[in-house]
Amino acid sequence: MGDVSPAALPAGREATSGRWVSLLLLAFGLAILAGFAATANFRQIGEALRRIQVILLGSAIAALALQLFVKAMRWRFMVHRLTGTRISVRFGAISVVAGVAAGSVTPGRSFEMAKAILLRGSYEIPLGLSTSAMIVERMLDIVFVVIAFLTAAAFVPTRMVLAGRVVVLVIAALVGGVALVAAAPGLCSRWAGAVIRWAPLPGRLRGRALGLAETFFTTCQVLREQRTLWVLLLLTSAVAALDVARVAVVFRAMGIGLGLPLVAFAYLGAAMLGMALLIPGGVGVTEVSMAGLVAFLAPGAIPATVVRSAVLIDRFLSYYLIVLLGAGFLIAYHRYRRIFV
Repeated sequence: MGDVSPAALPAGREATSGRWVSLLLLAFGLAILAGFAATANFRQIGEALRRIQVILLGSAIAALALQLFVKAMRWRFMVHRLTGTRISVRFGAISVVAGVAAGSVTPGRSFEMAKAILLRGSYEIPLGLSTSAMIVERMLDIVFVVIAFLTAAAFVPTRMVLAGRVVVLVIAALVGGVALVAAAPGLCSRWAGAVIRWAPLPGRLRGRALGLAETFFTTCQVLREQRTLWVLLLLTSAVAALDVARVAVVFRAMGIGLGLPLVAFAYLGAAMLGMALLIPGGVGVTEVSMAGLVAFLAPGAIPATVVRSAVLIDRFLSYYLIVLLGAGFLIAYHRYRRIFV
């Protein structure tokens, strides 16, 4: 598929597509802003910021900006490989931020649909193609979160966490699974299809599961044939590393001298719990569970108020601020769609 430009589309087709896309994204943006206003506690965040070291805070913001840039490059790379369309880095970055915002209203941020809708509205890329790319991207992120969490667990003292050989084996299994999918997606697709057909599932659910598996592995196959899947693995590992680095710097900025494995374990464990409980954006449960894990792993080492402040600052930077910006982009798209491209 060649490059697609909105200017090259028939006027009627572009207007019709742009109208429903703009209205849908506007509704997303307004809903996100309403949820943000109901959940954000600016007073507590302001109190926490007064205690932080400004230089280290700047380093954390730089790590966050770099992480968003890498995500934008990854999304741009995937879209080009799958569709032949070259999107700008600016559009990629806006799509990432808008996707996080839209994902905040879905269970466990499981589906960042705004990214696919933006592609549809600005480049007329079918939702099926962009959705399949989004699924691959999300699955890669989840796998790397689990691998990073288990790696951190292996370095946390075993008297605090049930780590040891089981953790090492699980890490090896996950790495082996990712490598197998990257090397032989067609074979994995047949295996997954056989398992789904064998499982005692209702007919409709089985059909959806088969469709999802086929979409996922077909996309992996296309990316493998173009020799791009390993590049995606590298970019995703950079995203995960920058994510953990930001949290560690925020904790340092608050004067919390805990080791990197412990901070990473608490952060990633809380993030996984938020996804598992299917709470939109993990709001509330992520903050509480992360502070609780730190208190459990290092009892009495750090005052609870300081830990809570560090967690709030990191969540504000990495989630609430991004959601606010993303909601603004979604609302602005309703009127200024052309300047986003």
